[in-house]
This record gives sequence, structure tokens and C-alpha cells, in this order.
Amino acid sequence: MANFLPLKHALYLVFASVCCLSTFGPAEGAASDAPARSVFEKTAASFTRARPAVFPAPQKVSWEGKAVPVSSVRTSVGGIKEDDRLSSEQAAFLRGEVKQSLSRMGIPAEKGAQQWVFQLVDSPKGVPRDKRDEGYAIAVNSTGNVLVQARTTRGLVYAYQTLRQLLVKKNGKASLPICTISDWPDFPMRGFMNDVGRNFMPMEDILKVVDFMASVKLNVYHFHFTEHPGWRLESKIFPELTAPNAAERDPGKFYTQEEFKKLVKYCRLRGITLIPEMDMPGHSSAFRKAMKVERMEDEKAVSAMEKLIAELASLAPKEEMPYIHIGTDEVRGAAEQVSKKTLNRYFEAVAKVGRTPLRWHPGQHPDPKYKPIGQLWMGRQARHAWPDAGMRYVDSQEDYLNHLDPLETVMTYYFKRQCAYRGAEGLGGFICSFPDSPMADIHNQLTHVPIFIGMAAGGAALWNPDLKFTEKERQGSKVEPIPDDCFVYFSNLPKQGDPLLAQFAAFEANLAAFRDRFAGDVPFPYVSQSGTSWKIIGPFPHGGKTETTFTPEEILKTGKLQSQYAGPDGKPVKWLDGEFTGGTIIFKHYCNFPTLFNGGKMGEHAGPNSTFYATTCIYSPKSQKVPFWIGGHTWAASDWRSGTPSVPGKWFHADPKFWINGEEIPAPEWETPNRGGALRDHNWANRPPVMIPLKKGWNRVLVKSPCNNSTYRWMFTFQPVKVSENKGKTTYSEFPGLLFDPDCGGKRR
Repeated sequence: MANFLPLKHALYLVFASVCCLSTFGPAEGAASDAPARSVFEKTAASFTRARPAVFPAPQKVSWEGKAVPVSSVRTSVGGIKEDDRLSSEQAAFLRGEVKQSLSRMGIPAEKGAQQWVFQLVDSPKGVPRDKRDEGYAIAVNSTGNVLVQARTTRGLVYAYQTLRQLLVKKNGKASLPICTISDWPDFPMRGFMNDVGRNFMPMEDILKVVDFMASVKLNVYHFHFTEHPGWRLESKIFPELTAPNAAERDPGKFYTQEEFKKLVKYCRLRGITLIPEMDMPGHSSAFRKAMKVERMEDEKAVSAMEKLIAELASLAPKEEMPYIHIGTDEVRGAAEQVSKKTLNRYFEAVAKVGRTPLRWHPGQHPDPKYKPIGQLWMGRQARHAWPDAGMRYVDSQEDYLNHLDPLETVMTYYFKRQCAYRGAEGLGGFICSFPDSPMADIHNQLTHVPIFIGMAAGGAALWNPDLKFTEKERQGSKVEPIPDDCFVYFSNLPKQGDPLLAQFAAFEANLAAFRDRFAGDVPFPYVSQSGTSWKIIGPFPHGGKTETTFTPEEILKTGKLQSQYAGPDGKPVKWLDGEFTGGTIIFKHYCNFPTLFNGGKMGEHAGPNSTFYATTCIYSPKSQKVPFWIGGHTWAASDWRSGTPSVPGKWFHADPKFWINGEEIPAPEWETPNRGGALRDHNWANRPPVMIPLKKGWNRVLVKSPCNNSTYRWMFTFQPVKVSENKGKTTYSEFPGLLFDPDCGGKRR
């Protein structure tokens, strides 16, 4: 009998009898049985010194097909006006960053023969006039000289992020491809929203977030520092706001004003604008407790808010911090209700300090004269969540990372076309992390929410997405969603053979190349899943008894598939059409997104109190133990609405099961069985992968995935992964040599 254990354990038991296992699937396949390379593999193989991967993909690029060695470099930054303090500081930062990048490559800097010239010009070559503020152009010639042009130093900083991806070192030799690039973002506001009010995030982690934002050219850090559990920014006029007795969580944890000022500058030097959010009048428990007020309508509370807004603005000049966010969402209960007059006083306070206001939408509306930018946050299925006519808005709909599985995250952002409304002005989008639940460790926001995966995939979708709405699709004065056939792929990848899947696979290869070179210091549990394919059958109604077995489990004895199986009523049930794709398969999404199993309709259920079965075969070129990410569920980092968080002996309380070659894979030994509270090892990304012995040839996998009335999300994860350890850092990549085919190679014989 097989014994499947987490990767961290040193001992593994192998299958007791190869003879017994050989009945599952066809005889051992040879390498010649393998299919042609996937789109992912072909794209990954196409990356060379002469054409390296660049992520996000530039708008325009011309490769000459040659690379030039880089031996030594002299860097200069020109066109900076002496009286332009902000540009001068950013130019100095840029020179330092380039020097560090070259030093890491072992390339002498400052006295080199090759010149890298960063230059401010009015019209960078090839950049449209309306995109010049953040656009840039790069030209690398045959001598290894580089000319970078941009209209602003922010554009030069973005160009540097591309240039460091062009610089490749292999076998001890550095090179640059001979090429020309003209690049600019599709959207002017590309942000990441970080909730540090509910769970305090150490400044060292925030700086990691900001550094990563810069690497994928995000340009807004939305600093959500107030929440029910705590007020996290020091106030000199109301120090009681950060007193330990005012916080419901992480007492005494806050950011000093000096730390905040340094953070504003840290962001700005990297081409990022910090937008602070003082979320009022809702989400105000900590504020009311500290200020000893019962209602937000009390004059003491309103006056304090006006003073706090002025104090906040005093921490950075408006050219460095031009926006202030005033929340206004989820105003619940009498204590948080305020009049329109009081709400206007908030926005008037923002106007007095010369800042542009933002507010959540839906949320409370001030007078139109304040012209706040709306931040959309509810699903587009809700009419009141649409922008108002003519509203300037940023899109955070369907963008909450705390609700997303890491493997799902990339498909969601890839297939999301931002600002999907006619009749309003979409400025871009903010990717959001709202981990409502308490954290067991102060650093866990970086691991229990797929922050870095989301910023990478979301950053690409905001800079230069493969899928865009045309200008014609956006036309119209009536506010309404633009029809979007890709919405169905927020939960499931396209089926095998779909051209959209091939397009996604090429994107995955570019993302993986970026992951391998530039994401080694941050949690990034993602590998290519476009080649992971399944046959799926169901749903089989079980009447609330999730332990019920159904006829597809005959596969465990025979190792062979029938074209149909009898349902509980005796009627035949056939395999669903096509082969489904993904390491994570979602039948019902937490956020009620459309799926391939509910007719592609928002909010529809794929089959209450039912069971799906999924099967595939994995080809291994040799007998070996392979790490797998396995999960029967992915908990949102926000609440426990899906029922009991962990049950001894089960993958999830709804009884999912996994088998390989007829042997059941046992569930984890949970750190916190039968307990809720903070997330620990509940999700597959926070547990060591499970080592599974694969025999040489084809290995049959069967997955049983039931749901019941308490499963808000219905899903499973099963994905091989290569795990590497280096200097205490764990990184993940695609496990080489494995192939998926539900027919065990039958289509190729």
C-alpha cells in the first residue's frame, strides 16, 4: 500500500506491488508516445539572449535576432532641470538602481566603454502623445550602447524595469538583445490596495510589496490604514487613536508619522503614488472607541475627522501625495450613520488641503461638486455597483485576492478586461487584499493571500493585456456593462484545444520566466497549469450525504473508463464534453462567478448536494516521487463561511477524496483540527506539497469532489510542482517531464 507524506518528512513508503498497480491504464508508455510540446513549453523555449522574456509584455518591440555582450557600462541621466526636485531625486535613485543591477551581474559600472543613456525628451520615439507621461522608448544597438527616452523620470524608472529584464547572464557572460522598444500603459491608474488596519503588516513586508509593485509597473499603493480592529497611523493631535486599548487586534501596532513620510518617498522614487485611506464613517469601531464617541454624527467625531484629514495632508505635499481616500462604504448601524452635511464636511476637508478625493462605490455620496473618483468594489451583477454616468472610476470589482486560490488568481486577472463599463471614465484598477480574519503570525499576509501572484498577473492586465475592449465596444453614453464572453474564465480555464487556452499558455510562460528571475525572494506558489487536463463527470445527487459513493469509482478497480455511468436513479450519466483545464478546478465559486459547470451564469449552482468526479492520467518518464499541491478546498482569508475549517482524516468537511493508481491519498494531519480562528495550514499553498510515487508510464488519477449546503466554494486542487530550497527560500517551478492525458495516451495510438 502507498504511503503519501508531506515533502518535509524524510521517509516515504513505496507501492507494495508494482504488479498490482500495472492494471491501471495502458502498459508503460515510451517517450515516443509523448505529445508535441505544449504552447507553454514552446514559448518558454523561445526565450533566448537575443529575445528574453519581458513582463509585462511591451506594447511594441522589434528584435534583431542577435545579442551583444555587456562588459562594462557608464550610465548617465540627462534632461533634468535643476529646480525640479522630484525629478532630480528620482534620477539619483535611478542611477543607484542601475549601478546595483550591474553590480549583481558582476559588470563594472560608471567607467565602462558601453553607454547607457537615460534621457528626458518631450516625445519618446513611438509613444503616443496621450501616453507620454508614463511611456518610454529603449534602443539597444550592436555595440551594446543603450538609449532610454521618456518624458518623465517616472517613465525612465519603468524603462529601467524593462531593461533589467533584457540584461541576461548565462554561463558567466552578460548580454543585451539588439532591439527597439516603445512602451506605455493602457491605464493611468494601476494599483494595489493593502489593508493594514485589520491585520498590521510590518514595514519590512510593506517595502517588499512596494518593490514588487515597481517590478511589474504598478503605480498606486492604496494604503488602507484604518479599520474596525485598529487605527494604524500615528496622530500627534489625537494620540489616543493608536493607544493599545483602542485596538481590537494587534494592540499598539501602528506606523509613526516619520515611517509614513519615508514610505511616501520610497514609493515615489519607484514610480508609485501612495494614496492613504481614512475609511469613514463606516469601519470606525477603533476610531469611536479611542475618541469616546457613540455616533459618527457627533460633532466631536466630525471635527476630529476634519483635523485628521488636515494632519494627514501635512505629512506630504500635494505633488507627492495628490489623493486622499475617504472610504464611505458599508455604513452599518446607527452609530455609523451620518447626514449628507456631515459627509460633505469630510470631502470639504480634502478639498481644503488641495487633494483629489476617492471613495468606495457603492458607498455614501457627497455633493457632486467634490467630484470624487469612485472605486468599484461589488460584483458587476449588482446594478447599484455600476459607476454613475460620467463618473471617473477605478475598477476593483472581482479583484479581491483574499477570496482567490493562488492558481485561480492568474486566470482571473488574465481574463478580466478592466473597466468594463460604457458611459463612465475608467482610469484603471486596484488589486485588493482584504484579509479580514486574524493572522496567526504578523507576516502571514504575504503567504495567506496570493499578493505577489495577483500583483504580477493584475499588473500585466493593467499595463498591456492580451485581451482588451475595443474603442467601439466602449462607446456609448448609457452606463452598462460591456458584454464579455471571457467572464466565464474567471473560475475555469478554457478547455483543451481552445485557442484562448493557447494564448493563456504563452502568457504563463512569460510569467514563469519573470517568476524564476525576479520573484525568488517573495512567496509565489504558481506553476503553469495550462497542460493539466481532466475528464469530468457529474453531478451525481447525494441528498446531503457527501460520503455516498457512485459508479465512477469502479475506475479504482478496473483502471479503465466507461463512456457513461449509472446515476443514483439508474439513468446513464456521461462525461461532460471536452477536456477541462487547470491545477485548480472550481465547480462553484465563493464570489458566485460564472463557471464552466453552471452554464456560465453568475450565481447559478452547478448542482446542490451533489458530487463530481474528475480523472486524468499523468505520464512519468521514470519511476519517481513527485511533489503535488493537493487541496479539497481553498479558504478565503476573510471568514469561515464554508463550514468547519479542518476535520481530522478529511481534506475538507464535504468529503473530497483523491486516488493515484487505485490508492487513496490520505488527508493532512491538520495543525488546528476542528478549530477556526486564524488560517494556518488549511490551504494547499501553506502546507508542504505531498510526495506521490509515480510509476514509469501512465498513472491514473481519480478525484471525488462533493458539495453540501455549507460549501460556499466547491473545488479541488491537484498539481505537480518542483520545489527548490536555497538559503532558506522556497521557490516553485514546473516539474519537468510530466504529461497529462485523461485517456492515458489513447489519443496518440
